[in-house]
Amino acid sequence: MKFNINKLSRLGFFLLSISLIAVLSSAEQAENKPKPRKFRIIHNNDGTDALANMWFNRKPDLTRADINNYVDLVAESKVVTTFMMCTGSDFVFYRSKYERPFGDDLNDSLDCRSESERKAFKQYFKNFKSLEAEGTDIIDASLTRAKQRGMEAFITFRVNDLHFADTATHCRVSYPDFWFNNPQYWIGEDHQGMNSSRALDFTHQAVRDHKLALIREQLEKYEMIDGFDLDFMRFIVLFKAGEGPAKAHLMTSFVKTVKSMVDSVSKVRGKKILLSVRVPITVEGALDKGLDVKAWLKQDLIDFISIGAHWRGETAIPIAKFKQDLFGKSNKRIPVYGSIDDGGYLPRELYSDGMFKGMASNILGQGGDGLYLFNFYFANYGKVDYQKALNPSGLVCRTRSTRLLNELGTIDKLNTANKVFCASDGVTNSYGVLQVSDLPMACGVGKKSTASIFIGDPIDKIYPKESILFLRTDRSAKMEIEVNGLKITAVQANYPEDYDRNHGLQEGEKMIAYVLPKNCLVKGENKVSIVARTPNIFVVKRLEVALNYGDVALNGYF
Repeated sequence: MKFNINKLSRLGFFLLSISLIAVLSSAEQAENKPKPRKFRIIHNNDGTDALANMWFNRKPDLTRADINNYVDLVAESKVVTTFMMCTGSDFVFYRSKYERPFGDDLNDSLDCRSESERKAFKQYFKNFKSLEAEGTDIIDASLTRAKQRGMEAFITFRVNDLHFADTATHCRVSYPDFWFNNPQYWIGEDHQGMNSSRALDFTHQAVRDHKLALIREQLEKYEMIDGFDLDFMRFIVLFKAGEGPAKAHLMTSFVKTVKSMVDSVSKVRGKKILLSVRVPITVEGALDKGLDVKAWLKQDLIDFISIGAHWRGETAIPIAKFKQDLFGKSNKRIPVYGSIDDGGYLPRELYSDGMFKGMASNILGQGGDGLYLFNFYFANYGKVDYQKALNPSGLVCRTRSTRLLNELGTIDKLNTANKVFCASDGVTNSYGVLQVSDLPMACGVGKKSTASIFIGDPIDKIYPKESILFLRTDRSAKMEIEVNGLKITAVQANYPEDYDRNHGLQEGEKMIAYVLPKNCLVKGENKVSIVARTPNIFVVKRLEVALNYGDVALNGYF
């Protein structure tokens, strides 16, 4: 047999060309393919504030234009990457095959002892129907607008919402139908937290099936979504106390089913839809509640995870510990975000601008991949009258604004923004969500007591003009203080008032402020050691550090 070398050469060149074109085409497609996002600033809207039009002075007859304004306020911050809209949990914000829409009293046929509560629900439903007349609902309208404004659009599903599980209100209008009609599925013990005895128990297949039916309905209904978020923190009660670890396999199976639904819808739509979760602030705490996040990671069930505490929030999210405990030595990694919640110290004390920024810096400084803002409400069209909102010194603001939102999400601004870092006060215990904390800390004579506070700012590169240590004690006390081994003596008597740290002061409590020496603090953990010089033991209840980078007009409010 004879071979024609020239023909073989031409054939080889042709095949090589085809291969090269395929490689280049594949490379071009890979280059044009959207890259997975890691850093996110997530804005979670609970829906009821939108349905009542709370941001815009409760204007009646809600419209799509109103919802657009909600989303636009968030979008105008230029930092929010991901807009999440709640679906109402069992009390849904749309026409469902499985539940009655939020606020619907079935033409006055459902009783309610409180006329004011009935009136409020009627207004919710009136706004629901107003949007429905435009062919939309708050989920469709808000997420459509979010996409138009360049943000990711996520549904967030409250897995076991207990807002509407209070039988003491005697208001049938406020009770979801499945919950009301199936008391045999209630947990039946009240010591986990508010309304926990009436929480649906996920031990029952019927409960899990009901939730899965709602999730499937929502995945199929809203075609614009980029992701679906399972919010276990609203509320973190799934089983009877102590049963979580033994029944965690049920929740793993639940999440696995949701993942299968998400993947199925992704395939139909020809685009990747993400599945995310929000869980407690420690891996062991999540497992205690029945959420085996390690198993979810191992089985590739989730695309990212957010951690937080219920409602009150946690001023010092232990995100570095969570990531270490979740990933260990494994190379398998997903983004982990820290949740900053609407809340504050007990008794009720709203976070200030500086505290929000301190919490954000704490999360990012510990290696968090971004922020999850929960119930970050605005008022009055997002505008703040600072002359009225500020404390007497003009340093502190406790009214959330679009300016603050921009500061939180702009890293260069955040690094040199005036802020207040707050150690965990050790009482973030809503529904048993706990972290190991140095506070409250008892201090006595002759024994050094030490607590730690994390500073997330890059102060090794840019040190603040002034740094101030604030201590709140349960009574008057004399003490010796060291910060990172340096003795601290410079007391500023007027600073607690100037920086609004006396806010919420209880009877007998004292707040003391110390100006720290330059370069006393370090980026990372800082040790504050106290030896009592007073006969009686006293307790340190709060430990805070304010970093003053300059004029509040340029560097933001505390």
